[in-house]
Amino acid sequence: MPDIDTRLARLTLWGGPIDVEPLPGGMTNRNLLIRSPLGRFVARVAGNSRVHGIDRLAEQAATRAAARAGLGPELVWAEADLMILRHVEGHTLEISDFARDPMQGRIAALLRRIDDIMPGLYDGPILDRTPAALLSHYSRELLAVPNRWCEAVEALMPTVAELTTRLGPMPRGFAHNDIHGANIIDDGDRLWLVDWEHAGRGQAMVDVASLANNGLVSEASAKEVLATWLGRPPHLHDLADFAAMRLAAALRDLFWGYAQDALIAPDHGELDRYIAINEERVAAASMRVAHSFLP
Repeated sequence: MPDIDTRLARLTLWGGPIDVEPLPGGMTNRNLLIRSPLGRFVARVAGNSRVHGIDRLAEQAATRAAARAGLGPELVWAEADLMILRHVEGHTLEISDFARDPMQGRIAALLRRIDDIMPGLYDGPILDRTPAALLSHYSRELLAVPNRWCEAVEALMPTVAELTTRLGPMPRGFAHNDIHGANIIDDGDRLWLVDWEHAGRGQAMVDVASLANNGLVSEASAKEVLATWLGRPPHLHDLADFAAMRLAAALRDLFWGYAQDALIAPDHGELDRYIAINEERVAAASMRVAHSFLP
């Protein structure tokens, strides 16, 4: 099979010779910047990942729907293991960007549009992307083979079971499921959301929960962002739901780290730090649930 540079050069998209260089990030895919006579593009190179439950046909469908919704860049080419997207000129958001009041309202509005618009545009595989389904998937994968995280996962299974019951009645919709600064681009006029590989039919509040968990809004302003997303002041049951969803989102990120380390690509540096951060977030989220207005 031709190498990726050869494959890209053979595509009739560019209007002439191209220059290809790697982009940083992407632990489940390779990202490449393509400069061509017709502009800049980004290539995402990856296959399906059973361990992470990634279906590239679903990702492509979500990416197309996001472009039609005005949420993400245009998908101009897709193969089983390759997507070509139009490049967005801008900068990925950092925590300091979210400290500005207008940005918090803008991001809350962006997340609101996911649930409002995406269900009517998505036409891909119907996969269960609720937090409970994702946690169940990771639990099965991690407990199926001996690894250094089995004991930690087993200790968390009662919490997963309790959350599954708690989150079950919450509204279903559409979720991106991977909200952090590196997936949000500000071009100066609007925000773009990229990387839809975990997206699908789920529970939309998880995106607001991830926003809060990842430190993109302060604890003091998390309720304000939730209120903007809800379109009204949160009731006590909303705050309890939000606390439970923050725990579910933290557990999902933790299990992602466990699975990446144990079953795909051990990295006892950056990945260990990622796992340690999410273990702390799970502990903090558990305390919020314990002090929330749960029945």
